[in-house]
Amino acid sequence: MARSSPAHAAEMRHRILDGAHRAMLAGGYRGTTMPAIAAEADVSVGLLYRYFASKEELYLAMCDSVTQAQLDELAVQMSQISDARERLASAVSFFVESLETERWGPIITTGWAEADVRPALRDMLRRRCDQIRAFAAMFLREAVARGEVEPDIDVEELSLAIAMLMDGVIAHQAESGERFDPDLVRRSVIGLAGRTLRR
Repeated sequence: MARSSPAHAAEMRHRILDGAHRAMLAGGYRGTTMPAIAAEADVSVGLLYRYFASKEELYLAMCDSVTQAQLDELAVQMSQISDARERLASAVSFFVESLETERWGPIITTGWAEADVRPALRDMLRRRCDQIRAFAAMFLREAVARGEVEPDIDVEELSLAIAMLMDGVIAHQAESGERFDPDLVRRSVIGLAGRTLRR
């Protein structure tokens, strides 16, 4: 693959984003330097700056990439489940399990902490919320079409509530630390969200 080709550039960008994800999971946003990200991605610092002008720019791109990849994976997983309650349980389990295994919660809480002084971070968090709301709205509209929820539900209102509920799970994990109980969280979220489904 030619080093100047678009495919090579896309591959390098993906490699850097993966490296940044691993480095920031290990050290957090503030504790991670561009040289540490370059080392994790196995690229030179000069090459890193050729693709991303700053750590903030790299962080924003990484968050967008991770969120979209997770939603894409979840959409495929849910498309194979016909029962609404099983789809809901699958979505909540996916969220909680990825929060535990990939430990990306601190990356989001870092964004929250910095959002009031960094407009670009606030914009990224808004985009992330919009992505989650759109995904929840799609789930709800499909459930309405299948007769699984009441046809008069307010999809926009409920999808925002779901996005806020999932952010609440991230905040709860941050404040709970080792006391975080994924099974209880899973049951609680499914129990609450499941009330919208017809029995």
